[in-house]
Amino acid sequence: MIPSGCAPPILVTFEDADASEYDATTGCLKEPNEIVKLHNSLLRDAVQKLRAEHPDVTIIHTDLFNHVMEMVKSPEKFGRGRYHYNLSVACGDEAAMTCEDPSTHLFWDGVHLTEAAYHHIAEDWLNTIVSSLPTTASS
Repeated sequence: MIPSGCAPPILVTFEDADASEYDATTGCLKEPNEIVKLHNSLLRDAVQKLRAEHPDVTIIHTDLFNHVMEMVKSPEKFGRGRYHYNLSVACGDEAAMTCEDPSTHLFWDGVHLTEAAYHHIAEDWLNTIVSSLPTTASS
C-alpha cells in the first residue's frame, strides 16, 4: 500500500491536525503511515510464509510504500507545490482539478498517481524482479 498519510485526501481532511502529528521530513501524517507500514509488514510475512510452503513457486514482493515515499521526499522530481484535491469533487467530475503538467507531479488529481510516478515505480519493480530471478549458468 502507498503511504496514505501522504495522500492529498488525508492531508486535506486533517489539515488542522497538530504539527506533532506530521513527519517533519515529508509533511505526511504519521499515524496513517504507521498503519500502512503494519499492513505491509504483515503482507511481507504472509508472502514469506507462502514462499516456505511453496518452494517451487517464485513469489516476488515489491515495496510500493518506499517507492512513493522516495518520490514524496524528492519534490524537485515530483509534486512541485500543493496537491490538487477538493474533497467535494469526485474523480471524473467536470469540476475536478488536475495538474497542468502531470510529468512533474506525484498525484495528477490529488488521488491517483501520475503516469510519471507509475513509470518510476515500474522501473524499480522491473529491476527488483530481474535481480531476484535465479540465474542460469551459460556454457
